[in-house]
Amino acid sequence: MLIKKRNIWNIHRFFPTRRNIRSWKLEKEIKKSLVKLISRRRENEKGCGVEEKEKGPKDLLGLMIQASNMNMNMSNVTVDDMVEECKSFFFAGKQTTSNLLTWTTILLAMHPHWQVRAREEVLKVCGSRDHPTKDHVAKLRTVSKRKRKYSNMSFFKF
Repeated sequence: MLIKKRNIWNIHRFFPTRRNIRSWKLEKEIKKSLVKLISRRRENEKGCGVEEKEKGPKDLLGLMIQASNMNMNMSNVTVDDMVEECKSFFFAGKQTTSNLLTWTTILLAMHPHWQVRAREEVLKVCGSRDHPTKDHVAKLRTVSKRKRKYSNMSFFKF
């Protein structure tokens, strides 16, 4: 019986290979950009009153900044935590969005009559020259009906 050797230590990721150096540079650049974004958002919130803060952006980053500002001395949310959460949210969102678009393309290819109906509806709602916006998407019915019908496709492995 042959026993395969396994790299238990997995230390190759710590060596300065070309790939690792590029990966480390990208990670530093992403972190630097996110820290800069967080500091800008914090600066914008400092100059605002309570009413203006409530009207401000209601997104994940804004909620994390509010949580870190509530009790500056007792806050458990650090800038590094916010950076890591933003990276996770962004990359996870990218993956799910690409899966959704792939699945939509497959369905439209499998059902050409849906494709025709969806195209006609987009042209009717958006016009032939306008680019679709989030307001236009809310008015689309054909895509919304199909999305509800096929919303639970967890048994497909992409």
